[in-house]
Amino acid sequence: MNTITKTILLGLGAVSLSKEKAEGIIDDLVKRGKVKERDRTTMLERLLKEGEMQRYELEGNVTASVQKVMADMGLPTQKDIKNILKRLDGIEKAISGPNSVKEGAKA
Repeated sequence: MNTITKTILLGLGAVSLSKEKAEGIIDDLVKRGKVKERDRTTMLERLLKEGEMQRYELEGNVTASVQKVMADMGLPTQKDIKNILKRLDGIEKAISGPNSVKEGAKA
């Protein structure tokens, strides 16, 4: 990645880099002679791709951090809750089966 690309990504925060913002920045760089017109499309694609990669990386880091905090606090995950619900369903079926004692009936 070249210096201009790094500077743009750092300055804007690649996560918030929209196509319109990137086009505006690159057009400004073309006008100032920092980027050649023929390199405009390639640079735009590279900026957007790098921004997308950094966004996915950030999302992964945030997800991992949240999962760690939940685990540290002892909070159940969705998978844990689904397993509990499945077990409860099995228990309900077992106690309401044909051999169970009906309400109001004497044993």
